[in-house]
Amino acid sequence: MSQLIFKFPFKTQYFKQDFYVSKNNFSAYKLIEGWPSWPGKWLNIFGSIGSGKTHLSKILEKKINKVKLIKAETVDNKIIEQLNEIECLIIDNYQNNIDEKLFYSILNQSKQLDNYIVVNSIPPLKESNFNLQDLRSRINSFVYIGIELPTDDLLQVIISKAFSDKQINLSPKISNYIIKNIERSYEKMFKFLKDVDELSLSTGKSININLIKKVINK
Repeated sequence: MSQLIFKFPFKTQYFKQDFYVSKNNFSAYKLIEGWPSWPGKWLNIFGSIGSGKTHLSKILEKKINKVKLIKAETVDNKIIEQLNEIECLIIDNYQNNIDEKLFYSILNQSKQLDNYIVVNSIPPLKESNFNLQDLRSRINSFVYIGIELPTDDLLQVIISKAFSDKQINLSPKISNYIIKNIERSYEKMFKFLKDVDELSLSTGKSININLIKKVINK
């Protein structure tokens, strides 16, 4: 392999064209693309860390004029008033980190306003052990759609595209080695590619199996 140092565009920008659609996430992607023709106005996208929930939410955010995307840990009482100014609220990274009474008020107000709501979580919301009965009742109104982690075939596509975009052709042996030795998630894969890039730049060495092993084993 010839000496070549390159810089991947690893800043997370969540472009639609960068979302890799596969059987693992097709149902969720199709639903987001089909907005506003949903079976219900409240959607819970659930799946492991790095499965693409935030990316899908960013795609949806760009489709809607009056929308607010907010991290669950930053939700406070101010959101109640803001609901009057938007048609869709997207809550990312929900991990039982919103006060139950506040969460219920958000859902109740959204129902009165006929707003769309998207909540991203790791397990489905309906598996949360809510103490508030009224909140448990509201949670049953969500449409649930899960995202599975990427398959080997999809990871192969991601790896091949990342390197081929820089005119670097990896052998199947190296690609398979990467897949077998990295945690199965989009997040971990893109972090690995970023680390490979940074090590190549800092050492002045080309991308090869030895450099890849060094990144994996660090």
